[in-house]
Amino acid sequence: MSDGAIVVGFDGSVGSHAALFAAIDLACATRRSVAVVHVEHIQPIVAAGAAMGPGSGAMIEAEHALAEVCRRDYAQILDAADVRWTFEVRHGKAVDELVDAAAEHTASYIVVGRHGHHGLTRLLAGSVSQGLLHHARHPLLITPPPP
Repeated sequence: MSDGAIVVGFDGSVGSHAALFAAIDLACATRRSVAVVHVEHIQPIVAAGAAMGPGSGAMIEAEHALAEVCRRDYAQILDAADVRWTFEVRHGKAVDELVDAAAEHTASYIVVGRHGHHGLTRLLAGSVSQGLLHHARHPLLITPPPP
C-alpha cells in the first residue's frame, strides 16, 4: 500500500458527505492527507453552446458555482478535523478523473459515496462507484448513504 493521500470524490451530495467523513477517519488513523476531488462534467453540447453566444453558458456557470459551494462545505469540515487536505476541480468523466487523481497523488485509498440511484436515474447519470469498481487501480472504499 502507498503512503499517498486519500483521494475522495465530493459532489456535495449526502453520499459524498459520508465518503468525506470516512476519508477523515482513514486520514486520522493512518496520518495521511486528504485530496478532495470535485469533477465538473459538462456535456460536450453544453460546452459547444457556450461558445455560441450570451446566455448559453448558464450550465457551465452553475457547475462552477457548485464547485465553490463544495469547496467551502468540505473546507469547513476538514479544518475542524485537523487533517492536511487539498481541493481540486477537474473536468471530465468522474470515474476517469478520480482514477487519474489517485495515480497523481499515489493514493493509498479512493473513497466515494454510493448515491443509491436506481432505474432510469442510474442509467442516465451512471454510477461512479460502479465504474471505479472496474477501473480503479488503488484500494477503493465505497460508503453507503446514511439511513
